[in-house]
Amino acid sequence: MKNLVSIKLNLKNTIVPILWLCLLATAVESAELLSTNSQVGTSEASPGTPAINWDAYPESTALPELLKLQNGSPVKTPEDWMKRRRPELQELIQREMFGYLPAPQPFTATVTKTVPDALAGKATLKEIRLKFTQLPPEAPEIRLALWIPNRHPAGKIPVFLTLNYCGNANVTTDPHTTIHTDRFCSKKEWIGQRGGQADFWCVEQVIDRGYALATYHESDTKADKNEWNDGLFPYLKSNQVPAGSQPATIALWAWGLLRCVDQLAQEPQLDPWRICLLGHSRRGKTVLFAAAMDERIALVVPHQSGTGGMALSRENNQETVERINRVFPHWFCGEFKKFGGNEPRIPFDQHAVASLVAPRLLLDTEGDQDAWANFPRSLETLQAVNPVWKLLGKTGLVGSGLITSVTEIQPGKVGELLQLRLPEKHTLTKEFWTGILNYADLMLPE
Repeated sequence: MKNLVSIKLNLKNTIVPILWLCLLATAVESAELLSTNSQVGTSEASPGTPAINWDAYPESTALPELLKLQNGSPVKTPEDWMKRRRPELQELIQREMFGYLPAPQPFTATVTKTVPDALAGKATLKEIRLKFTQLPPEAPEIRLALWIPNRHPAGKIPVFLTLNYCGNANVTTDPHTTIHTDRFCSKKEWIGQRGGQADFWCVEQVIDRGYALATYHESDTKADKNEWNDGLFPYLKSNQVPAGSQPATIALWAWGLLRCVDQLAQEPQLDPWRICLLGHSRRGKTVLFAAAMDERIALVVPHQSGTGGMALSRENNQETVERINRVFPHWFCGEFKKFGGNEPRIPFDQHAVASLVAPRLLLDTEGDQDAWANFPRSLETLQAVNPVWKLLGKTGLVGSGLITSVTEIQPGKVGELLQLRLPEKHTLTKEFWTGILNYADLMLPE
């Protein structure tokens, strides 16, 4: 058992949200679109809300250009992209889709449990409580579970960080992981149970391949429901941000992942340059947004992320923007609701979100029986962002960017952008993990 450890955040490497008052010139039109009394997760505006000024959102069936600044100037150099265009797009996707990512919060990290022989001796389990010291004492804490392989190649260990939705104990059958029952879980049969998703997360497979795995329960930051008095939202919302651009659920989940990155970067056995994010479905949307906002992520795997993730919103013949906001009104901020049925007026598309990962590794994993996730439109996203990786001096796509077998992941056959499409439904399997780990072995920096 370790003593209390104080974590000093390195703000130079952490993306701090750009607040409304500092960007009034670019955001004022958006502020007028929804009443400042509108709730972040709702689609209803208050009486007297001004009509939407659609002149600010001209219609275009073509994808908005990535390599052109808002003032119309071309993006010609890597510096143009990193210093000018990338911040523009980060501001845009926060204001109009996800809500502004809250500022980082200092925390203390307390190791509450250490098990040196977890997973039948294969790993050391560390359970770490992140308590945010500048928030009120009753604010929720993040409970991070971390498995570190006991046998691994020399040097620091790469790590996969994930978001789970029914508690840390559900990701493995190992008896040492603490069961928590005080957070929301839509799968009621898994509350208080162990290993409900063991075949999904394949923790032992990850450990056997020499990678650490870390996870936290999403409800530590925000439950997956359209209620706004739970989790960290009451403590992280800001009166300097208009109601329509307050951080919604996906932004709060991403914020929690980035605080876990703060901690993982301090772990002496882990490699801070090889931190990887993986998320499935709605959590795939989350890890894509998190990687778009923070350059410390070396590899992001938005697994079957669909609409609001890797799939383009324009001409989406599966889940539409209207449908996703109606059924899941809490995932995206209030401003995004206005684009339901008005997709050609979105001033960006999901290629803009994906482009913000450049020049790092982006592996899009899809199942060819998972039509709802719209894997063809996700591949189009990869093809649309390829020029950004090229501008930054990277290979980007090799060929079409699509492979359909884990054995195809070989030198010269894959680049920093890739879609791995396997004959699977909407799930995560051992074969997917094999492909993901093969790609990480090949492409992660030494």
